[in-house]
Amino acid sequence: MPTSRRAPRRASPRTVPVPHPPRLDLRAPADLLPGELRELVVSQHAEGLRFTEQTLTGEDLTGARLVECELLDVELQDVALTGATVAESRLVRLTSPHLAAARSTWRAVEILGSRVGVAELHDAGLSELRIADSKLDLVNLRGALLTDVVLDGCTLTELDLGAAKVRRMQVRDCGIGTLDLTGADLQHVDLRGARVSRIVGLAGLRGTTISPEQLMDLAPAFAEHLGLDVQD
Repeated sequence: MPTSRRAPRRASPRTVPVPHPPRLDLRAPADLLPGELRELVVSQHAEGLRFTEQTLTGEDLTGARLVECELLDVELQDVALTGATVAESRLVRLTSPHLAAARSTWRAVEILGSRVGVAELHDAGLSELRIADSKLDLVNLRGALLTDVVLDGCTLTELDLGAAKVRRMQVRDCGIGTLDLTGADLQHVDLRGARVSRIVGLAGLRGTTISPEQLMDLAPAFAEHLGLDVQD
């Protein structure tokens, strides 16, 4: 009897994993009443208020809560926001040389056209956060938990994500001087829109998506990290 011949197996096309985009449902707060930041210092709570062209200097807002608020052209000078909560709010043209907000919570927040010097956000919780068209010098997110975050059209001198846990983050058209990923736990982090001058902690890139051009730019750093001797 003639033996049957099996058709050769076709190799299945390689599936390229696609990074899951951040899930954002951001809405500008509506039906707001005018508010005074001085009253916030006393009450430690603000809801449904709009703060416009105000300056707060040297005040302690530790543990304060801002819910469904809008800050327009507000300046915070040496204001302590440690452990504070900012939720369902929008900050437009915020100015803060030093934003001391360790262990704070930011949920469903937009920060637009703002200028921040040092942002101390270590051990903070950030979810559904979009920062756009802003300039930040040092952003310290060490040990923070980030979920559904977008950086859009920003300039950052240093972004420290050391030991941070990040889920679904996208960087669009941003310049980053130094990106520190030492000990970071990243999943679905899309860095294709980032122009990064220097990366610290290359092992932390696991779980990110980069472009072929970025891979070529990082080749010397990868070679050094792996102890390779590359010669002609």
